[in-house]
Amino acid sequence: MISRAPLGRVWAVVPVKRFDQAKQRLSGVLDSAGRAALAAAMLGDVLEQLSGTAGLTGVLVVTSDTEATAIAGGFGAAVLNDPADSGVNDAVAFGVSKLGSLGASAAIIVPSDIPFVTNEELSSVLAALEQTSVVLTPATRDGGTNILGLSPPDVIEPAFGLESFARHRSLAHALQPVVIRLEGAGRDIDVPADLALGPASAKSGMGARTIAYLGRLGRTTSFAPMRSFERTPP
Repeated sequence: MISRAPLGRVWAVVPVKRFDQAKQRLSGVLDSAGRAALAAAMLGDVLEQLSGTAGLTGVLVVTSDTEATAIAGGFGAAVLNDPADSGVNDAVAFGVSKLGSLGASAAIIVPSDIPFVTNEELSSVLAALEQTSVVLTPATRDGGTNILGLSPPDVIEPAFGLESFARHRSLAHALQPVVIRLEGAGRDIDVPADLALGPASAKSGMGARTIAYLGRLGRTTSFAPMRSFERTPP
């Protein structure tokens, strides 16, 4: 088994695609401006939760988008300009490559399109990362990976995309990754069906900006808290 550095300085890496290129699978129901507005709302919700999560040393947003850079600055996040803008895995790898200079011993990779994540859920990932080298939170719908915890940050290669949960689990098999299924973090917004998930819950505290935006579209969302843990056998 690969030895882990002691968990001490943990950074969140948030890859952010240019807003004018965001959420192409929603193009049938939202125009470019609408998709950009949704992407901005989701990023704000994610960064708000990250900024309130105890145990994180910092947040690094990897992007070439000027509006995303401004939003990140508003939450005190560091920004790494991504001139290549060549996809999520390259952006994550680029961000991870810079963490050594920040003294990071571990990282959590958090996509910008999981607006219903909570700092409680993020704290549960950090707690699990104290015990293992890799923590995985799968998407509830499409087989993706919605949070990837890594200690050290380069312990496995990022492999995001369709069915990435299975790929990440396979890459980390020898490390006995912990799987944490989280209701808020498990829900991303990629396709039109994701825009209408039921009546909004004002008490949830999840995704306020995104919920407000969906409300203006006549769509609302809510769900009940859920969490489960799994450890992959050796």
